[in-house]
Amino acid sequence: MVKTAKAAKGGKRGNAVQDEKAARPVRLDLSADDHVRLERCARERGLSKASYARQAVLERIRADEGRNS
Repeated sequence: MVKTAKAAKGGKRGNAVQDEKAARPVRLDLSADDHVRLERCARERGLSKASYARQAVLERIRADEGRNS
């Protein structure tokens, strides 16, 4: 682990996360079968279920916005 000069002297370490959230959470309820499908597809791509679902939702939003233009 790499320590900063301040942390090496026993100082307080900095927080690596943002103070204010740039993202807003969204709840997604899936049937057990759909949850298994989500888990399988995410694992095949090396993603978490949340990351895969986020990508799928954003792809659909872009497609819908393209049709409405």
